[in-house]
Amino acid sequence: MKLKLLVVWAIFIQSVVVHCKEMDAYHESVTMDVINNNKLYSFFNFTTIWDFSDKFAPHHYNLFPRTLGELILKYQVAELHFTMTQGLWRNHQWGLPHASAPTGAQLWVWFDGNTVDVDKNWIGFTNALSGLFCASLNFINKAVTVTPTMSFFPTGAFEGGYPNNKFLRYGTLSRENLCTENLTPWMKLLPCGSRAGPASLLNPSQLHHSRFLSIGIHFMTQCQSPDCLKTFVELQQHISVVFDIGSGTHQDFTLRSLFLHLIKPACPLASTSVIKFKVPSDASISPPIKKIEEFYLVQNLFELTSDTNYKVKLNKQHLETIHIPEGITSHCFPTGLGLEGGLRCSLVNNLPKNVTVVFFQVVPWFLYTQLHTLKLETESGHRIQPDIVNFAPAKIRESPHKLELVFMLLAQEVTVLNIQFTRGFQTWTEHPPDANHGYYISPACLTIPTVELGNLSRDHSSKVQRIFSEALLITIPVPDFSMPYNVICLVCTVIAVAFGSLHNLTTRRLQKVSPKHKSPLKKKIDWLLEKICKKALDQEKNPSDTR
Repeated sequence: MKLKLLVVWAIFIQSVVVHCKEMDAYHESVTMDVINNNKLYSFFNFTTIWDFSDKFAPHHYNLFPRTLGELILKYQVAELHFTMTQGLWRNHQWGLPHASAPTGAQLWVWFDGNTVDVDKNWIGFTNALSGLFCASLNFINKAVTVTPTMSFFPTGAFEGGYPNNKFLRYGTLSRENLCTENLTPWMKLLPCGSRAGPASLLNPSQLHHSRFLSIGIHFMTQCQSPDCLKTFVELQQHISVVFDIGSGTHQDFTLRSLFLHLIKPACPLASTSVIKFKVPSDASISPPIKKIEEFYLVQNLFELTSDTNYKVKLNKQHLETIHIPEGITSHCFPTGLGLEGGLRCSLVNNLPKNVTVVFFQVVPWFLYTQLHTLKLETESGHRIQPDIVNFAPAKIRESPHKLELVFMLLAQEVTVLNIQFTRGFQTWTEHPPDANHGYYISPACLTIPTVELGNLSRDHSSKVQRIFSEALLITIPVPDFSMPYNVICLVCTVIAVAFGSLHNLTTRRLQKVSPKHKSPLKKKIDWLLEKICKKALDQEKNPSDTR
């Protein structure tokens, strides 16, 4: 009887595992590119797919991280895009990344169409996400939140077609630093953590000593068929890291020299595990292996064993053929002196054709932006008229300025955008502890369709490429915070000297001490004083005595 029960239980467990494998899929990969001949760009991508016959409302979690799934359900999140970045991606030197992200923290969320109070869910979700990733996302409040209309389209499927942009919220914290406290909870969302597969290379101490580091999480719903009658949810986690591999006629590097870790076997839960090396054709790799560009690590088929460390050498011939990749780049910087200032962006189009772009910029409320000063022209003097201008002025202490422009970047031209603002004043309680350091303005975002579009399409299936500029540091008038310090020091000194002496005189008891209780030092002092007084009296009586 017991044997039969064990057999039935084993069959049941096996059917559940098979069913879960059919519903869930986990893919892990890393792509390594040698860029500029002296840097290695590694892009780690981990994708978790959960196939649902109905709307995403799980009661049991298998591969999908439960901590994130519960937040998505509670706050009715339909699509989530969250990145944290340390450093600046240099498009003019490194080309386009696999996943673009601005400096600092960026969060944009599409909420479900049935959401009653989007602002309430947005504040609750940012606070919950702040606790999950040990970040300061709770500072993304109404004063830094906007609702874009043309820059951040959905990347997944929505029930009922394209959603209204009132269900979209976007916020950035350009000064938010990426540290180990953020990386650790990010790794815990992976089915195998950092214990297997490409994730085993992720050494936090090495990642934070890189030239560029970015982590991201993207949650969305995808269609299984063109009619989108069946859908599944997809969670993408990625890490982008750029290492310096030195310069010179010969450059040698290994995975262990960069990450200080050896790669471990693939995650047992992974459906596919891929490692791709994209190295120059004249680079040498040891030990030599056929088809070095791509290795597949699927379950037991593991070609890169944990005791293997491949060595890549770049020779001099490749170093002489370096060229900067062509494309579109964006560079912004502040202008002006005193209370009057402005924003200037240089948009370079190195392509041989005109390109329609969407320019998106968020300006804090204390920089009073003046739309009538907007100028858009090429360096050759050609004036450009934007096709669409969407400007939402700020509400003081409530919401920032939002500027969205749709215009044409002329081929082989540098387009310059200028807009002026006036620096405003804040109350002394609104300034941060390091107010003299300045305030950060979120980077400008340039959205470029990767397909040729006659007009800007609102179809979420249209793929786009986003290019971010630098985060701008702006100084605004601040009070002299040294004065309160000086006043406190002066008042404390006066109280200590004046009040302290007065307090001693009024509260101290004076008592007569008998000579027998005098200390030896006091006796000597009394004897010396008595002798001096006696000598002075003798001189008064005998003025002629000069001794």
